[in-house]
Amino acid sequence: MKKTGKNYKLSSIGDIQKLGRVTLNGKLALTGSEISINELPEGGLPMIRSVFVTILLLSLILIATAASAAQPFSPKQGLYYVKEVGGVKFHVYTSPMPAGASASVVIETKNSQILQDVQQNKPQMDDLKSLIQSIGKPLRRIYISHDHSHHWAGLEMFPGIPVYANQATIDAMKQKGEGELQAVKNQFGPEAIPYTKVVVPGNVVIAGSEEVIDGIRFVFRSPAPEFTGPVIFMEFPDQKVMITHHLAYVGVHVPLPPVDGRLAKLNEMKGKDWAWVIGGHGIPVPGPEYYSKTIDYYTTLGKVVKESPDVATAKDKIMKAYPSYGGVVLLDLLLPGFYQK
Repeated sequence: MKKTGKNYKLSSIGDIQKLGRVTLNGKLALTGSEISINELPEGGLPMIRSVFVTILLLSLILIATAASAAQPFSPKQGLYYVKEVGGVKFHVYTSPMPAGASASVVIETKNSQILQDVQQNKPQMDDLKSLIQSIGKPLRRIYISHDHSHHWAGLEMFPGIPVYANQATIDAMKQKGEGELQAVKNQFGPEAIPYTKVVVPGNVVIAGSEEVIDGIRFVFRSPAPEFTGPVIFMEFPDQKVMITHHLAYVGVHVPLPPVDGRLAKLNEMKGKDWAWVIGGHGIPVPGPEYYSKTIDYYTTLGKVVKESPDVATAKDKIMKAYPSYGGVVLLDLLLPGFYQK
């Protein structure tokens, strides 16, 4: 701490503490790292001195905290989208597009955060945790949409947070979870999959139920189980936002049969005016765009499969029709199903 006239130039928190040796009359001006004060004779007002130093310390702590909280989230691994609708912020983090863009959705309410689905590999889990920390509100609970490991494997990194899922997901994780976790560990290695246990959800969600959390209506549905299996769609009717799974996706290849059945369901559902539709994979988009793009994709898929003699030809045509779509590896995995009799 250096004094020049009535100014004290500070270079550390310790310098603030040294001001306790100076008796003040309470009048000051703080600019940058300099404090201008009026001195009294020694032995003046020790109480004012103490109060001043305490207030100054608290002010600097608050300034540092605010600066830290203002840092925006920037993903190191995947992709990030955010939209505020009706007083709720929906943060969508996905794994990298080539890997299928598996989505985790953070629902930020006034006082807390609710998470649907975690990530599988630790680098993406680290990103997701950084996003949650950047929001700065307590994580209240986690919902798991269905039993595929890329939606639940990283649950171990959220100890103590209540986890919810439907009964079918809970049963499947109990029966097959250990095997699936070991399989992805063998595939990606222990550094990417360092988890030691399957965290089975302890709370049951029933399709058709509704719950109000922090003043926000959460509606849990399963509108197309014949196509999607026992997954949970999460709807926010007051914000006009829907989170979907296993029906159809935008921006990523996840071709699933039956084509005609999915087209019929998408056309049936497109009448609702959703502000944002968030897929369990891919890119979140406004409702009209979601239905127009997914209907176009499945119409093209049906035509390509019908006209292509084999998987390789179909894959080439789909990639040319949607050159910006990620998840090409999923074409190799899923297209053969259309050619099995």
